Parts: sequence; structure tokens; C-alpha cells
Amino acid sequence: MNAIYKTEKHSRMEVKLTDIEEKLQKDKSWQQFKKNIEDYSNSKVNQLAEDENFWKIVRSAYVLDNGVLNINHGSINTMPKIVNEALLAYSNLCNQLPGYWFFEGFNQEKEKLRSRLANLVGADTEEVSIQRNTSTAMETIIFGLPLNVGDEVVLSNQDYPTLVYAWKQREKYDGIKLHWIDIPMPTENPELLIKAYTEKLNSKTKVLQIMQMFNWNGQLIPIEKISRKLEGSGIELVVDGAHLPAHLPVNVSTDGSQYWGASLHKWLSAPVGTGMMTIKKELISKVRPMMGAADPESNDIRKFETFGIYNMPLELATLTALDFLELIGLERKAARLHYLKNYCLEKLSDIPGVSTHSPMSKEFSGALGLFSLKTISPQQLQQTLFKEYNIYTVGFEYAGISGVRISPNIYHSINEMDYFIDSVLKISKTIT
Repeated sequence: MNAIYKTEKHSRMEVKLTDIEEKLQKDKSWQQFKKNIEDYSNSKVNQLAEDENFWKIVRSAYVLDNGVLNINHGSINTMPKIVNEALLAYSNLCNQLPGYWFFEGFNQEKEKLRSRLANLVGADTEEVSIQRNTSTAMETIIFGLPLNVGDEVVLSNQDYPTLVYAWKQREKYDGIKLHWIDIPMPTENPELLIKAYTEKLNSKTKVLQIMQMFNWNGQLIPIEKISRKLEGSGIELVVDGAHLPAHLPVNVSTDGSQYWGASLHKWLSAPVGTGMMTIKKELISKVRPMMGAADPESNDIRKFETFGIYNMPLELATLTALDFLELIGLERKAARLHYLKNYCLEKLSDIPGVSTHSPMSKEFSGALGLFSLKTISPQQLQQTLFKEYNIYTVGFEYAGISGVRISPNIYHSINEMDYFIDSVLKISKTIT
């Protein structure tokens, strides 16, 4: 028995991570997929956005439920096959000797992920914290910022609910004052957006929170232009970037944000339960970690990652999700998502009784679109689409915003979008 463990322990328990990476990369179907994608390396982005043959190739990288048309990728995205395979491989490896892999074996890969995420969003590596989702990232910032009684925070009624709840808790227990604004959207007028955020700022304002892309209808906010208005004021900019990574270009080093959080299980198509946060180096030491840290005043971004035991294979598979994104190309992906969303909204707007509620230009929008149908509630429309047409969307009424949100993915075809549009048309005829 002892001889078996002495001679085989390395092959049984200490399989190198590189072995998994090499196996994934050498898989014949993945190699063929890469070759097929690379054949389009000289294609122009705008032309490729409408090339159904190219996106049919991309579709082959996914395992899909063909019985349901899922156009709600804004909540949680679908992982490509290779990302799911990576997650399973890392989970199996970790399961063989979990204590070793969690406390020692994955450390180098975690730092590799930190570096690659920094590159994705234009941050310094030492400003990136690996989190579980946007809410944990943003609430780490919200609850960690040193604010005193009477300090004021400006935010919008349309901000994401969990962040609204977090700020209200700070107001209740810490005596800060919240100033609420309403965002005039949809709009493609930057001055209206800038004015909405800046007109309530005053000498007592310490924090301005902005949702970079509103999850409700995809409205993009010009945070860089707003940040210029804050220069010299002492007001810090907290940005909810939930929908930006792997959807649209991000550069936190130039956008003026001091604090920024996002999810990776949305448009990066990483496993569920992955996210990130960035804090400017000079501000890390003053932000209190939500969970206990050995030195809460440390200027090491890793102090925000003391979660205890958690599912580290999720993070390793995120590296594979980054590989997939780099192969497809962010510019190509952004163009396709915008094209599909606009295609749907333009066609829907021709249906009697339908109103659309999202910007259309690339400057102010991406993959998320919102529409409504007269005489039927968003929730009823969502349920009808799902139950009668096997189309999965999300309907809501929140803070003056009402409608059904659509968020197609890059693998969707125009034929599928036409089926969705035709389904809405049929529903409209039954209620008029």
C-alpha cells in the first residue's frame, strides 16, 4: 500500500495545471473551431457583424437547448463548451486533493487571472480584486468607504436594487444623506445625462455613483465626461460596470472612476459566480474590507478576497473564457451584439402598439434592448413569450422603467430574431 502512494502520488494528486490547459487547447474540435475563426481574420468588423456564416461557426462552440430561444443573456450568459469543460476539469482536479489545490496549488493561476483581467479593463494588476459578482464588488466599496454623519452621496432611483439597498443601510446606520436623481432615458444627448448627475452635487457631496450601462434598457452613461466635472471637487466616482467586460471596451485608467465593479458571468461568459472590482492604488488602504482581513488598512488589493473557502475552479475556468473572447475578438463581438439588438428593436417598432425604450447608436448602447406592448403588462408579455412561444426574456416595472428586456448573444441567428419578432406580432394581434 505504501509503495503505491510513494510511486504514484504525483500522477494521482499533483497533475500539473498545464496538463489540463494543454488538453483543452489540443482538443480536436477546439483546434478546428480556432482554424475556422482564424479564416476570417482579414474580414472587416462591420461586414462581419452581419455575416451569418461566421456566427454560425461561433454557434458551434456552444451546447444549446434548441427547445427554448434564450434572449436574456444580460442576467447570466451561456458558457461556451470549452469553458464548461475547463470548469469540470479543474473541479475534478481540485476534488482529488482540495486542501492542497485551494491553499497552494491554484495561487499562481489566480495571479495570472488578476493580470489578464487588469488587461481586459485597462487597470493596473495591483488594482484588481477578483470577486464573485457585481453586487459583492460594489457593496465592498459601498460599505467600505469611510463616510461620516452628514456626508452626502448622489445616486439614481434607477440604480440596481441591491446597491440601492446597500446605500439605504448606510443612510440608516451611519447617518449619511442620499440624494436621488432620475435618469432621462433613453437618450442620446450627453448633456442631459451629465446634467442629471451633476446638478445635485454640492460641497457636502463625497460620492457620486453611476451605473455605466443600465441593466434595464442598456442606456450607456458618458462617465468619462462626467468625471471631468468632478475634477478638483474631492468627490469620488463609484461606477457599476456590471455589463461592460467582454461586451464593450473598458479603460478604468482613463474613465475617471476611482472605484469600479462588474460581473464576469454576464458577457465574458465565465462561470456563474465570477466578478471583479478595481480600486485606485492610492485609495485601497482607506477602504475597509467587508470580511475580516489580517491588516484592514493594507494597501494590498488582495485584502478584499478573504472569503474563506470558495469555489476556485470557477476562477480558473475564467481564464478559458478570456481565451475564447480573445479568439472571437471584442470589437467583433460588440458589433454583432449591437447589430442584433438594433435589428430586433427596429423591426419591433413597426408593430402596432409596440414602443421601444433603448438608445440605438453605438455611443449610447450595446446588446440590451427594451420594448413594451400596449395593453399588456411586461410580466404578462414575458410569460406569454415563454409559455406559448418558448422564448425566454425578462419583464419588469421598476423606478419608472417598464418593458420586456432582450439581450441576444453572438451565436443567435437572424432567423431566430425573426421568429421572436413574429411571435410579438402574433401576440399583438390577439390583444388589439
